[in-house]
Amino acid sequence: MTGPAASVERVLGFDYGEWRIGVAVGDRRIGNGRPLTTLHNRNADQIDWQAVEALVEDWQPDALVLGWPIDDAGRCYPIAAAIRRFGNRLRERTGRPVFVVDERLSSEQAAERLGRRAIDRDKGRLDAMAAAVILDTFLEQPDARSIETVPRSEVMENLVGR
Repeated sequence: MTGPAASVERVLGFDYGEWRIGVAVGDRRIGNGRPLTTLHNRNADQIDWQAVEALVEDWQPDALVLGWPIDDAGRCYPIAAAIRRFGNRLRERTGRPVFVVDERLSSEQAAERLGRRAIDRDKGRLDAMAAAVILDTFLEQPDARSIETVPRSEVMENLVGR
């Protein structure tokens, strides 16, 4: 692995949603992510930053990872603008590098790992497990993309359905 992500050991992963944010922790030495918790937002603009910052303080990650919502053609889903905003705020508030990785099929893989009955009892578990899947992708990828390299124009001009 080369690039800035190569030196990352411990990471926190986020599966961002407007109402819930799944969180997982991962370590390169172990090679996979594990679900931690799910944070609940009032809406896309009212994130529980105290909870996010407490998780960063507790786990002391080298970097933070977000799932990036793209389709098979590489076009962004509309939530990408909110994820980009969240990622930039994460970087500013924590002082840590933030990377994005393709999150295609993360929810489906998370559902397979958990099973339908577990999801029916607690939908938030699916979000945390999806964050673990996102971390697995990050730990397997040779080059992760920094949030700083995602221009606003890419998000706005490359939307699914356009």
